[in-house]
Amino acid sequence: MASTLVKKGQQAVVVIATDGLPSDAQGHGGKFFSDQFVESLRSLQSLPVWVVIRLCTNDEEVVRFYEELDTTLELNVELIDDFVDEAREVHKHNPWLNYALPLHRCREMGFHDRLFDLLDERTLTKTELYQFCALLFGGLWDGVVDPEIDWDGFMQQLGEMLLSEEHQWSPVSKKVQPWIDMKALNKIYGDNYGLDWLKAVNNGLGIAMLVLAVAVFEVWFMD
Repeated sequence: MASTLVKKGQQAVVVIATDGLPSDAQGHGGKFFSDQFVESLRSLQSLPVWVVIRLCTNDEEVVRFYEELDTTLELNVELIDDFVDEAREVHKHNPWLNYALPLHRCREMGFHDRLFDLLDERTLTKTELYQFCALLFGGLWDGVVDPEIDWDGFMQQLGEMLLSEEHQWSPVSKKVQPWIDMKALNKIYGDNYGLDWLKAVNNGLGIAMLVLAVAVFEVWFMD
């Protein structure tokens, strides 16, 4: 089966839903069982398998254990928190996106793309934004202009597309709203996108010019 999946460029998905640390059938845990669990995961790394660990708890010890599988032990697994926590993390970096339940369910069932990993790590670039929308809207996205070339045209086409989409409940705002907040999107990527460095330079030049003006004033009138 593994060779067939490899030839087709496919993977099997293993979803582990858990609210605790590794243990035996009687509920006895400890280092021995944790090590066994880790070795079992390692044995899957050479196979065309995508492992999803769905955490059903906020217990700090449990969360820390599974986080270390990815960071310290460098095991290739997808660790997914509960819906609300994931949405809050996404909102910190990409507040324009309504991380609604259908997106979360897709990830829980094994769908994966590097863009989903980036959502809760940093703000997407314009190119990544375009690619993510292609994932979100599918075939409807064909023909949409590149935001790097025509931002206003991109916004217009996106807005028209959102009108035909059902609104989704947001765990952050706790109300039903569109997939994408157009106002927040334009605030991040609009005319001022990528110009933070220029603002800083301009602010610095403004201060420098003010200091120079004061110096000239003092020299002129004190002489």
